[in-house]
Amino acid sequence: MEIELKLSLAPQDAAALRRHPLLAGGTPVRKQLHSTYLDTPAWDLLRRRVALRVRKAGRQWLQTLKAEAASVGALTSRPEWECELPRGHHDLGRLPPEALRHLDGIDTRLIGPAFTTAFRRTAWLVERDGASMEVALDEGEVRAGADALPLCELEIELKSGPPLVLFDLALALLADLPMGVEPRSKAMRGYALAGAVRPAPVKAVAPDLRGCTDAGQAWRALAEAALAQMVGNVPGFLQTPEENEYLHQLRVGARRLSAVAGLAPTLGMPEPAWTEGLKALMDGLNAARDWDVFLAEVLPRVESALADAPLGAPTRRQLARAAARARGGAQAAVAGAGFTALVLAIGRDLAGEPPAGGAVADWAAECLEARWRRLCKRGKDFQHQDALRRHRLRIAAKRMRYTADALAGLFDRPDKFLGRLAALQDRLGAGQDAVMAGRLMTGLGTRSPQVLFDAGRIAGVLAAGMPAHGSSGGKAWRALLAARPFWPRAAQAEGRQT
Repeated sequence: MEIELKLSLAPQDAAALRRHPLLAGGTPVRKQLHSTYLDTPAWDLLRRRVALRVRKAGRQWLQTLKAEAASVGALTSRPEWECELPRGHHDLGRLPPEALRHLDGIDTRLIGPAFTTAFRRTAWLVERDGASMEVALDEGEVRAGADALPLCELEIELKSGPPLVLFDLALALLADLPMGVEPRSKAMRGYALAGAVRPAPVKAVAPDLRGCTDAGQAWRALAEAALAQMVGNVPGFLQTPEENEYLHQLRVGARRLSAVAGLAPTLGMPEPAWTEGLKALMDGLNAARDWDVFLAEVLPRVESALADAPLGAPTRRQLARAAARARGGAQAAVAGAGFTALVLAIGRDLAGEPPAGGAVADWAAECLEARWRRLCKRGKDFQHQDALRRHRLRIAAKRMRYTADALAGLFDRPDKFLGRLAALQDRLGAGQDAVMAGRLMTGLGTRSPQVLFDAGRIAGVLAAGMPAHGSSGGKAWRALLAARPFWPRAAQAEGRQT
């Protein structure tokens, strides 16, 4: 089983890494590595989530098969089988039966070259706190046909000892070197370059909690899934920020992670130390997301209402500049060393022993009940709530939904409740989007009379629509109250809510 951390760094920082004091204890081993990744014309291995490569290291040829990887933040673990080859052609007969089982049903006669990687590896063996690790700096490229993608990344692979030491070493290096999170394997980048996959935002996937032995293990599985979603959207957001869904799903992952952190006290432990860093990250992303929603969803409705007197060109330019500034700030927050340190801190926490807990279903029901009571408290006197109270209700609804989506698989017939909860969140979100858009107009910071005039018109249209948002939100709230919660509830709790 391969367990490693993967981090990216700028090519100009590679020399500083090679001189770092933490790597000064041993003699580095340098190799030129050339790998050919193989698949069928229909990409059958990719669909099976298997990577097969033939690598030349010096005069040696190696064949490696890696099965589906489990990635949590920067940490990756995967089953791996490796064997020597007499020449540079794959020979599946040299793999053990447990490896070949991953190729069952695939016509292996069709397997051939798909793309290549070529890089120089500088590797150090580091002994630290009872662990042995290989620290490898890879500099080169991934190539598919005439297209190439540069590589400059650091891999820290655990040879023996506790995985926590991987994070400690990475954090120590990060204190002196700016490094980023790289959730994609070289193989996945090669497949994308070859056109086998189209990069897409990573959406939430609820882990199967039925196989968890206790509540502590389930809590960790939820946190790992949320962290994987958050980190999985980072490359897309940094490389194609104009595709709004990357930022949206990145924030959803962060909010899911925050919701899971809020469940820590139910297991008798304090909220994780990284919660504050996560909150700061979300604060840094909010402005960019608010502008995305405004330009993509709110402004078209406003322009429809103002069709007889369209917004002026200076106003459009001002809005675009404000959105670009917010997006740039969000990218800086994700690309910086602070984000990498946050991901490593969370990963280190989750790599340790999970907290002790009782039966998973009982714990889940208690968590859902607590979130439901808080939501009901926030929703009291719905029709007379001001914008601040509606915002707090919306936050409670989000937390309820993240928790319910994650834990629903443990119970029967959750769909009706989940559907009505999603509808409430959507209605509350529409009202909050209008409120936020008004704030964005107020904060434009312009002296242009035309832009100020148009901003006032936009705010007026939004204010006129607020009663309709409140009415639809009220209907969604009453519909949710009429839906029966899908988790088992104590008799006294049932009585309090009916």
